[in-house]
Amino acid sequence: MKIKFLGTAAAEGVPAIGCGCRVCKLSRALGGRNMRSRSQALINGELLIEFNPDTLWHSHAYGFDLSEMDHCLITHSHPDHLYPDDIDNYRRDFCHGRERAMNFYAAEDGYEKIKEVSLRPWMGGAVTPHLVEAGKPFTVADGKYGVMPFPASHNGETSPVFYSLSCGGKKILYAHDTGYFTEEAWKLLKEEGRFDLISLDCTGCLGLDGHKYVRHMTLPICLDVIGRMESMGLIDGKTVKVLNHFSHNGGQTYDETVAAASKHGVIVSYDGLEIEV
Repeated sequence: MKIKFLGTAAAEGVPAIGCGCRVCKLSRALGGRNMRSRSQALINGELLIEFNPDTLWHSHAYGFDLSEMDHCLITHSHPDHLYPDDIDNYRRDFCHGRERAMNFYAAEDGYEKIKEVSLRPWMGGAVTPHLVEAGKPFTVADGKYGVMPFPASHNGETSPVFYSLSCGGKKILYAHDTGYFTEEAWKLLKEEGRFDLISLDCTGCLGLDGHKYVRHMTLPICLDVIGRMESMGLIDGKTVKVLNHFSHNGGQTYDETVAAASKHGVIVSYDGLEIEV
């Protein structure tokens, strides 16, 4: 199974809109991997995770055809993960030569937002929302992918979940916009077995800013999660461990984060990173 990290930033991006902080100024000057768009991923070139305002740009930048995409998982309804205005562009009078519906999978609040778009008279069945619920597995793409949603520790009004995806005997955990996992999530994870790759929220970067992260994580929190997963047999030395979803507010550039995180055997994601397990 292959995952491509199309975007790796939190809502503001890096450099952030209108921001002149040290991280944003330095990232602009350095360029390259220090420049981050909003978080989104692509599995095996065919299954999207998130549908944010950078989706169209990602398709242009990385050369994938949105007209060939049929399925998209949504973690929660914050606009940097779910952007309904662009879902409206699937409307039949805008989107030509496509008869299939685009399928979106989201928990309650995201589902309702997508449903509202899908019911507009000009949509003509172009979009199909699917309601997901933490703890209830489902399949995508005619059973090709097994998906398990877990309850995320995030803003409850956004109906947050994170996902385990399995395909071809491989399993990936995509855990973003969540703080340290809830005990309910840990109970569900225990039943999932070993992961080949995990991608963990690291919005607070190295955790040196003094902020007590609850709805997101930092490198120290991620290391705690990794330690507990190792003790439960969910990951091992062969598991690829990735940090993702970074904010300029965390206080470090990509280069600075790599310098610290690499000592712990974890990969710091960047826009365009592709990993196959």
